[in-house]
Amino acid sequence: MKKRIFILLLIALSAGHSANAQKYYFRHYQVENGLSHNTVFCVQQDQQGFIWMGTKDGLNRFDGHAFKVFRNIPGDSTSLASNFVYSLDVDPNGQLWVGASIGLYRYHPVTESFEMIKGTGAKGVGSVKCDKKGLIWFMEGYSLYSYDPIKDTLIHHLDPAGREDAVTDINIDDAGNIWLGSWKGTVRTFNSSKAFDIFSHSPKVTYKQVTVIMPASGGRLLVGTSNQGLKLLDPHKGTYEDLMTRTNNDVAIYVRHILHHQGDEYWIATESGIYVYNLATRRYINLKKEYNNPYSLTDNAVYYLHKDKEGGMWAGTFFGGSNYYPRQYTYFQKWFPDNSSNTLSGNAVREICEDRFGNIWAGTEDNGINKIDPATGKITQYQPCRNANGISHTNIHGLYAEGNNLWIGTLDNGLDKMDIRSGQVVKHYAAGPGSFSSNFILWIYKARNGSLFLGTGSELAKYDHTKDAFLKTDLMPNSNQRSIAESEDGTIWAATADNGLYWFNEATGQKGNYRHNPGDTCSLSANSLNTVFIDSRQQIWTGSEGFGLNRLTPATGCFKRYTTQQGLPSDYIFKVLEDDRGNMWVTTSRGLACLNPNTGAIQVFTSINGLLNDQFNYNSGYKDKNGRMYLGSVKGMISFNPDQFLPDTFVAPVYITGFNVKNKATAREDKRALFFTKKIVLPYDQSSFSIDFAALSFTAPDMISYAYMMEGLDKEWTYLKTNRIVYFTDLKPGRYTFRVSTTDNNGKLGDHPAWLEIEIRPPYWATSWAYVLYAVIVASAAYYFIRRYHIRQTLKHKRKLEELQLKKEKELYQAKVDFLTNVAHEINTPLTLIKGPLEQVIENPERLQANRNHLQIMERNTNRLVQLTNQLLDFRQTEATGFRLDFKRLNISSILQDTFDNFRLPAAQKKLDFRLKMTTEDIYAYADEEGINKIFSNLFSNAIKYADKNVKITLRENGKDIILEVTNDGPLIPEEMREKIFAPFVRLKENEKQKGTGIGLSICRSLTVLHKGELYAAQSEDGLNTFVLTLPVGQAISTEI
Repeated sequence: MKKRIFILLLIALSAGHSANAQKYYFRHYQVENGLSHNTVFCVQQDQQGFIWMGTKDGLNRFDGHAFKVFRNIPGDSTSLASNFVYSLDVDPNGQLWVGASIGLYRYHPVTESFEMIKGTGAKGVGSVKCDKKGLIWFMEGYSLYSYDPIKDTLIHHLDPAGREDAVTDINIDDAGNIWLGSWKGTVRTFNSSKAFDIFSHSPKVTYKQVTVIMPASGGRLLVGTSNQGLKLLDPHKGTYEDLMTRTNNDVAIYVRHILHHQGDEYWIATESGIYVYNLATRRYINLKKEYNNPYSLTDNAVYYLHKDKEGGMWAGTFFGGSNYYPRQYTYFQKWFPDNSSNTLSGNAVREICEDRFGNIWAGTEDNGINKIDPATGKITQYQPCRNANGISHTNIHGLYAEGNNLWIGTLDNGLDKMDIRSGQVVKHYAAGPGSFSSNFILWIYKARNGSLFLGTGSELAKYDHTKDAFLKTDLMPNSNQRSIAESEDGTIWAATADNGLYWFNEATGQKGNYRHNPGDTCSLSANSLNTVFIDSRQQIWTGSEGFGLNRLTPATGCFKRYTTQQGLPSDYIFKVLEDDRGNMWVTTSRGLACLNPNTGAIQVFTSINGLLNDQFNYNSGYKDKNGRMYLGSVKGMISFNPDQFLPDTFVAPVYITGFNVKNKATAREDKRALFFTKKIVLPYDQSSFSIDFAALSFTAPDMISYAYMMEGLDKEWTYLKTNRIVYFTDLKPGRYTFRVSTTDNNGKLGDHPAWLEIEIRPPYWATSWAYVLYAVIVASAAYYFIRRYHIRQTLKHKRKLEELQLKKEKELYQAKVDFLTNVAHEINTPLTLIKGPLEQVIENPERLQANRNHLQIMERNTNRLVQLTNQLLDFRQTEATGFRLDFKRLNISSILQDTFDNFRLPAAQKKLDFRLKMTTEDIYAYADEEGINKIFSNLFSNAIKYADKNVKITLRENGKDIILEVTNDGPLIPEEMREKIFAPFVRLKENEKQKGTGIGLSICRSLTVLHKGELYAAQSEDGLNTFVLTLPVGQAISTEI
């Protein structure tokens, strides 16, 4: 009897120790999410940040999105020998150690392989713990072992004589002491024979197994047992106390694991759920599976607890997989129907308000009204009933608390006035003559001047206190006013369904309307509005139906628009509220947004961050006097205080976690893990692939934003909202570098992006060796064809030269024949002219005086014959042996004048205007006198021979050279013949009727060259032929050619 009274007392004390506090919302990972088995024995986070879970069916590695499972592979010695994984731990060097039903393993992350430690494997390995020295302590069966990884030595420390002496758990405190638990209920250090009995003054139990030991503050130990819950041992004093031994249902608490969370708070994993225990206050909360609560634990049998680097808590269960409680950077309390006695009545929360007693009222569209007492958490439901004191309808669209009354607007059932104290409806207002015309009540609002307004689907009504009735007003045109707000000056602003933003001031009588203008970006984004709100700066905010958020500054009349392009999760805006820091909280159809009006920065929250769901309800939101916000959605209501949000300073490392070609992971020759791989080489036919990546943050992994760039293909970063897989198609052969980074809300890249070099090799016909071969083939072919072409061209050129040579020889032969013909003709004429006078002289010797003229003719023609003969000799001399010149300082002006005088008569005979112009009287130069005379004579003779009316000779000096220009107005020399006329025997066809040999200009050119001068036919600009002779003033003594 005493024993039963004692047990009941313990139960009562235990019940008294439990405490009401914030609710805990867990995220669940089970087989359906990729976990290999729902029995999770252990959880650990490695050095890189991956979460590892040991199950009955393999070891799981989790990156926040996907699981990779390591199982036994028959015939592969680098895989686990068993799929039963009991224990995990990470040593000070970051090495992961795995205890399985067969052996202890060291995990090699680079190759993703496992190495079984020699000497283990006979029995199951559990309770693996790594000390600060790097030694690995573990139990195999009931024996204690330690392993030194550096020395590769395994030491067997304890082998129990019987089951009661068997080691049941190992832990290591901050001082390095190895604590051991036993079957017989004792706790001792490894190097001490002194054992602490933690059952000595507790109620007697059959089994005294110590299941877990956890070092606590002050050198104390929290000890979990299999049959008597949690105990606190003080080794310094040698005392202990029972903390929790039985559940509220008088069931012995079986403790599986203990973990220090923060401060004095410890989490206790038991077969009865998790106990959040405060060691200082001795108060606790029991977290259990709630069958109608999707956020509770999935199983009460909790085997293991682990705290990750972000402060989140992992709970491995026997049937329910792994449960995760993220660190509460942003705590959202959830209110939703869960079939319990203290729950919301409906899902679609529409209207929310607060009464003067501090109660929160939440009206739903599907199941009446709820009164919430924030202090106790008690919820009272109000629904229609048969008597007249119940609410009129379950679909609530308007709520307003005034004094002791609660005004309740319903869908098509008019207006109710409830007495808050009694919870009974005291009056019902319905549409009718002299009142409002529609029973569809959208909202209820009390203005600053005390006016109580009622909005229906088509009109605005105002409460008349004297008549206790709502009367229709003309303050606003008949339109569907969905939301109403008031500015400090008493102006009422109304968001309408199809008429934009309307406003009126009851005191001044002024009215106005803002509408969407398609051509004006300063206008409203749309005329279909859902909500209106006025912030502390008196700026008007309106939310539209599919066209984003608008902010109006009344002084300018201009709206600033915010849409998904600026970072909103959706353009369907339902409600806007302002927190105490001036930030705007915006509910949408795809999440909650916090907008900083000063910077434009937008932070988005979704169900991943703790919301009930992502779609909120129309105009559903309220901020209480303490700054706490209540927001209604289609699945319930959330509440939170923005001032209690904590900054998330955790920097998540990014890893490339997958590289797939044709939806299959690529096999790497070195078998390195992808996040340890720096380069991947692909053949040309695998140029289309996908890359997976993940930032190892588990608080809200789906809300992490990324940016990536493929260097060699992209010039800028590509920003992603939630997608973690990118695809590349038909990349050209070459070298690329893929980089990926997390980004913050402003798009700033993280400090440590992940990267991977990718080389796509060309096909064998496009490799460098192939191109070398192609180059050799092309070069050889080119050489062959060029060589062949060259040979053909050489032969062709040779034939052409031979043809040209033959042609030239023929032309030369013909020229010589023509020359001889011309010379013969030239000689024949003087001979004929000599013969006639000579016959006259012979026939009339007595007439000497009369024969003088005949003799003169004979003399002239004889001179002509001599001249022709001399030309032939000169030409012969230039063609054969050459001239030898004797340079002397000559008066060129005098020689030119003499030559000019010699040609006056021939010029006069042709009636030519024959002129000579010299810029100075005497011009001296070194020259061969005979050569100069021949040049001058030939040029003069040529000019007079072909002139029509004029011949002009000009001589000048520029200091270094003397320049002679001989100009005539004869037939113009064609441009293509200006050089050819200096060749021997060349004559113009136009001049073939003139007497000549065709060698005069050739002789002039040859003599000019011997004088180091220049002779050419100048380009005609005035229709005249001009021969220009340039001779240097100075010369060597003599020259020969």
